[in-house]
Amino acid sequence: MDNLFPSGLPWPTAFYLTVYLMTFAMHQAFMHYVLAGSLYVTWVTIRPGRETVPLTEQPLAATLRDWMPFLLSAAITAGVAPLLFIQIVYQHSFYTANLLLWWRWMALVPVLIIAFYLLYLIKSRTLWKWPYFVRVMVVAGASASFVFTGFCWTVNHLLANRSEAWPEVYVTGQLPFSSMAVVLRMLVWIGGSFATMSVIAGWQLWYRHATHREAIEPVNSRPLAGMALGGLGLAWLAGVAYIMQADEMTRNMVFGRAIFAYIVVAVIGAIVQVVGWGFQWRSSQLQTTGLVTATTGAVVSLSGVCVIREGIRISAIDLTGLSVRHSEAATVGGFGLFVVAAVVVSLLIGWCVWLVRAGASP
Repeated sequence: MDNLFPSGLPWPTAFYLTVYLMTFAMHQAFMHYVLAGSLYVTWVTIRPGRETVPLTEQPLAATLRDWMPFLLSAAITAGVAPLLFIQIVYQHSFYTANLLLWWRWMALVPVLIIAFYLLYLIKSRTLWKWPYFVRVMVVAGASASFVFTGFCWTVNHLLANRSEAWPEVYVTGQLPFSSMAVVLRMLVWIGGSFATMSVIAGWQLWYRHATHREAIEPVNSRPLAGMALGGLGLAWLAGVAYIMQADEMTRNMVFGRAIFAYIVVAVIGAIVQVVGWGFQWRSSQLQTTGLVTATTGAVVSLSGVCVIREGIRISAIDLTGLSVRHSEAATVGGFGLFVVAAVVVSLLIGWCVWLVRAGASP
């Protein structure tokens, strides 16, 4: 693949990959909020600070606790489309990785169900009346569930790319890549999740103050800016380290003509985010200009990183043989129904948000 992604691919393959990446990026944004939000709530629960009002009761943590159950629902709903498209595009590679992961993959559903209930418990006021140890265990359990989910998807991605090792994995059960590769990839997404979460939570806090200006004090934007900048730094350091330790085929793909432009896109997005959050740090209050700038950068960066991630997979999986099946799939009806369903579901979700907005407390 020598042309800029996705122009070097047959049009059905390029179409399915493009739609997959668009829906995957949306799913990632919601999931980032839940992952980073749960980790932040865990941290402030362990160390609530010495302020008069504990960090767990301050606007950022309170907003995260209120919204994480809804955003987890949104992440799961938005994850249906990319899950369907990834099966169309990669087929046996995706299915084989699922089967070889066995209990790890099967554990995903019960783990997410438990996490869902834990988020509602975290949202309730009852939990915060319980002993310190119980509170920590509950919020840490939710965070661990989402980290485990990220681990499973990371390992699935890496295993799907190593078809030559599948027989050995089937016999021994041992994964054919180093723990460092898994850790570095997860650090990329965990770090990036704090940048995404900061953008979404920033808008929530900005809106909360804008609509209750006389009843609510302005929110200090520096904690959000610090988390976003720190998360960006962690993500890029881990990303560079991962590419440096990757095999030659992966490095050639990342720095090749097809994908390198998206590295530039991701870097530009990161720089724009730094500018936006730098403005917020200096002002110490949430400002529209800074949030718009950071949001633009986050969208650009997330889009670029998603393409880079998929480029690494394409370098390891031969799509030539699958392109015929993609062409056959493109002749099957149903895409119009998908679009209609997506629009209807989006409108219903927006309507639900609008219904509860009026009843939200300041």
